[in-house]
Amino acid sequence: MAKDKEALRKPDKERTVAALRGERTDRVPHFEVAIEEVVVEKLLGRDAGSTLAASRGSSDKTFVTPPMDPDDYLDIIEWNGMDVIGFEALWTPFKYKDEKGELHIVDDGRIKGFDDLERIVLPNAELDFEPRRKYFQIYNEAIARRGSGAGTFLLTGAIFQSCYQFLVGFGDFFERTYTDPEFIEHILDLSLEYYMKVVEVALDGGLSFLFLGDDVAYKSGLFMRKDMFLDLWLPRYRKLVKLARQGGIPIMFHSCGNIADIFDDAVMELGFDAINPIEPYSMDIYDIKARYGNDITISGNVDIAGPLAFGTPDEVRAAVRGHLEKMMPGGRFICSTNHSIMNDIPLENYAAMVDTILEHGVYDA
Repeated sequence: MAKDKEALRKPDKERTVAALRGERTDRVPHFEVAIEEVVVEKLLGRDAGSTLAASRGSSDKTFVTPPMDPDDYLDIIEWNGMDVIGFEALWTPFKYKDEKGELHIVDDGRIKGFDDLERIVLPNAELDFEPRRKYFQIYNEAIARRGSGAGTFLLTGAIFQSCYQFLVGFGDFFERTYTDPEFIEHILDLSLEYYMKVVEVALDGGLSFLFLGDDVAYKSGLFMRKDMFLDLWLPRYRKLVKLARQGGIPIMFHSCGNIADIFDDAVMELGFDAINPIEPYSMDIYDIKARYGNDITISGNVDIAGPLAFGTPDEVRAAVRGHLEKMMPGGRFICSTNHSIMNDIPLENYAAMVDTILEHGVYDA
């Protein structure tokens, strides 16, 4: 017997895990790494913040930004039918001491060379790893207490992006790949060491899948020469992927921009189970589906700058339904936006997207 709409709305981590592994599911799962605070407040009728801690930012008092209260998050996915609730360990939390000896997060690109690294406090168990272990325990207890079928994911792994956005600075980072490659390799290794430890914590916490994210491209293509990028990035990402594989969980990879040039040499070579978000103004999702859809699950591409933000609910339904019709054949599809549910997306449009997935994203029995 086919499930009714409300049964299809219930969170079920096995649905998303099956889609990531290329197995049959009852319906298309959908997934958003972030639902921002204005939409959350309208949805819940109370101020609960964003579902993504990284968007709220860390502070010098709390280096690990607390995730959303698990009961709030579970209320959200019981409404929208998402199967998972998530944590983030997106940015490498290097710290420095001021003249008073107080610690601050490095977010201003102050690390330009080995001399600067000597004044940096690296991530440690007390400030960076044990708090995350505690939050996994809190979330798992809430899921069990409520009898939910939800699972958990972790967003992490911004090896390149942490370095160019916060630690070294964009221009200096890429310039030093030419002028001081030894320093760049060293800071990338320090960043990787942090992510490896975070993934170990997450695996101990019963993670459903790992969401690795590292923006490495403009809309037009890679930030740097392909051969240099692969030499720097690929060996380090292999280590993260190997660790997750040892834990037996699927891996989704995210990069904004046009990564077509490394789809074979990085995305497929690493054996990711899913790719996200296939931006509509950077890549052709239907071409990716035709070329790689049997071997990798595709997530994303519903344009947040299209009807979802600026159209009517009927226009959203038409756009999402058309997307489903093209992407559902053969499975291996997780419906989501090309970014997140941002504050300028009307709740009624997001609801139209969800309802369309639940109505038209059902696979035949």
